Amino acid sequence: MLVAVSTVMDTVAHVRRYVEGNLAGGVDHVVVFLDKPSGEGQGEVAEYLEAHPRVTCVRAGGQWWGGQRPDQLNVRQCTNAGVAKHALAATGHPEAWVLHCDGDEIARVDVGVLDAVPAEQVAVRLATREAVSRGDWPGEPTLFKRELDDDELALLEGLGLLGTATNQAYFRGHVMGKQAGRAGSPTWLTLHKVVDEDRQPVAPFEHPSLELFHYESYSADDFARKWIAMVASGPRASYRSDRRSVADTLRALISRDLPADALERALRRYYARFVEEDAAALRDVGVLVECDPLLPRDAGGGGPLDEQTTSALGAAIEEWRGQDKKQHFNGVSAAKPAAKPAAKPGARPGKGASGSGDGESAGGRRERAGLSGALRSLRG
Repeated sequence: MLVAVSTVMDTVAHVRRYVEGNLAGGVDHVVVFLDKPSGEGQGEVAEYLEAHPRVTCVRAGGQWWGGQRPDQLNVRQCTNAGVAKHALAATGHPEAWVLHCDGDEIARVDVGVLDAVPAEQVAVRLATREAVSRGDWPGEPTLFKRELDDDELALLEGLGLLGTATNQAYFRGHVMGKQAGRAGSPTWLTLHKVVDEDRQPVAPFEHPSLELFHYESYSADDFARKWIAMVASGPRASYRSDRRSVADTLRALISRDLPADALERALRRYYARFVEEDAAALRDVGVLVECDPLLPRDAGGGGPLDEQTTSALGAAIEEWRGQDKKQHFNGVSAAKPAAKPAAKPGARPGKGASGSGDGESAGGRRERAGLSGALRSLRG
């Protein structure tokens, strides 16, 4: 069994792509935490998710956090993933896999391979396939980048298609992929890796059939939408060291309170100059993966959970509404220091504060309000 979990604030079209793509790619069930369920357009997203038989939708607003909403999006994401992991184990499926991924990522796995992973192995890695960045796509992306070997990287550099012969320079987003952990294992889910109590990464099982398709800045419109939403989400998320200057530049631009049309033009110019890739040239060299992740796998796909398990999973997650969830968080990555969890995963929720506030600072609310017009223009 493979369950994907994410924390999102996005349009219904993008959320639908995320759900349907993952279910087509071998995921059995999807758990979606709505990061700001009262936000613009999120009611429509919730209606879609709550009507889907293979989705558990969690409205993770102020009441969910009980007045203790973490400021950082990455912390909220990892905490929610930990809650879902614990809840799935509580349904009687400790051997099941829980994949923590983003709303722009689609898993594509051979379930037969996943089911054959030895029981003592508690982590698996899905390798990244990143969408090629083009000005516009005639539909959804079907060309994706994979990690390249040294010879391939040197070739792209020599052809002028890559500035530096590294996969870090080749990929716009993450290179390390995403990992799934067994629901009942004494581990935690970070943004990318499964870690133990000491925050050490667990060695994952890997196989060519375990892939994660990342829709990272694949078009100018998506690039603008993504960055405006990220700035509106609150305090800064974690970025690769070589991407921090990019994030700082875009955050400074978006925070200038420009008219929506001027901001969109500025972001499009940035995209054309620094992000857009020569898809035809990369395809001709033979380094791309051609795939439509939204189409069902030919074999080895997942299937729906039974009604009893689906109901039990939702109930187990809701037990944590308004409760202290710190025990489900053990860092956003294996590399950065963080306090050890208050208890081992698997403990029952205790009494916690209740409330309807979203835990957001007044400054954060002002920043979000200032960006709402730009978000509306891009969604339209």
